[in-house]
Amino acid sequence: MNRYVPRHLSEKSEDTISELGSFDNDNPGLTEAKDRPKELYLYVQTVLESVITAFLILTFVLSISLVIGSSMEPTLHENDRVVIYRLFYKPDYGDIIAVWAEGLPNRETGGRGEMIVKRVIGLEGDEIYIDEEGVVYRNGKPLYENYAKELINADNLGNAEYPVTVPENSVFVLGDNRNHSTDSRYVKDESADYYVDCIDVRYIMGKAIFRIYPFDRIGVLK
Repeated sequence: MNRYVPRHLSEKSEDTISELGSFDNDNPGLTEAKDRPKELYLYVQTVLESVITAFLILTFVLSISLVIGSSMEPTLHENDRVVIYRLFYKPDYGDIIAVWAEGLPNRETGGRGEMIVKRVIGLEGDEIYIDEEGVVYRNGKPLYENYAKELINADNLGNAEYPVTVPENSVFVLGDNRNHSTDSRYVKDESADYYVDCIDVRYIMGKAIFRIYPFDRIGVLK
């Protein structure tokens, strides 16, 4: 037996069902509300991953160093900020490196040990000689140094006895501003108030690869 349903009630029921269906499946507000916790979780996860990645990079791969003094002019100037690359770095000729010089006074603490930036001139086993005209020789051959500001004056040869043979696992470094740089020309002895000497590779903090400040001089270092 078929039951009669008035048309106005049938249409109302259909309308109600349609509205309920729309509310369950197609309501944007409800969908957004359900997705908010997931979106928040993904956002927090992304931020944490970025922070951890930045921490690992700055701790083990890169760091930023402030240049103090004029010893690397004209390549670097005081207050330049440079990016130092650390990971698996192996020194090579001509590299600009940040090193820990234990024989220099620290300008901030007054104690011993200072971070300096210099250029690699000799590697272990190399024989370094500087003549009275200020020309630098490596293994008997004069170096062409277009990065150097000027030749070394005869009274700025330091207290080293030339030729200097670079010890094992060490490097010989010079500043580009040769007459205003304390570097491997100044060796450790009983009368020395300060020294740099040849640098043990364990005290190399990394290679300066990029200047990030000042902004008008941003670029790769050579």
